[in-house]
Amino acid sequence: MDLFEEERNDNVAGYIVRMWHVEDLMRAHGFELDDVRGALVDELSGSPDQKAVALAFYRSVIERMKQEGIQTSGHLNEVNETMHDLESLHQALIEVVKEPEYIRLFEAAVPGILALEEHAPRDDDRGPIETCFTGIYGVMLLKAQGRQLSPGTLDADKHIRELLEALSKHYRNMRKLPGVSLN
Repeated sequence: MDLFEEERNDNVAGYIVRMWHVEDLMRAHGFELDDVRGALVDELSGSPDQKAVALAFYRSVIERMKQEGIQTSGHLNEVNETMHDLESLHQALIEVVKEPEYIRLFEAAVPGILALEEHAPRDDDRGPIETCFTGIYGVMLLKAQGRQLSPGTLDADKHIRELLEALSKHYRNMRKLPGVSLN
């Protein structure tokens, strides 16, 4: 059961960021379903049925995170598979399709991506798209903490978001093609 399946199909970038956030929330609540219920589900303005669906989703995420051994770090296999699909699609758009607008957006995002890669561990094997997600997720967390961001960070975030928005659009369109499966 995936509470965000529709978002995964319509806005894959939003889906990944949301799932990273859910994973972090489960860790923050110590994988305790009662804590998750009190902090996340009881506060929802939905019907009892909607709250039950949300609780079942969080229970499923907790179980899968434990089964996959990602209690302290890492992402669910389904999220990693989606990220892999996006990295592959990115490469295809640049190297095979040579889509001019996408290449322009990527080139505009490259300075921000390189700045993020400078801060990554040397043995980090992230592709450029995962680096982009790490950047926008970090900006999201800094904003949530009320931290001031430099103009350079805000500019890089803008370009990276535009790139991921375009990639999401291509992902959505690819999934609609008959006989094409990205996952």
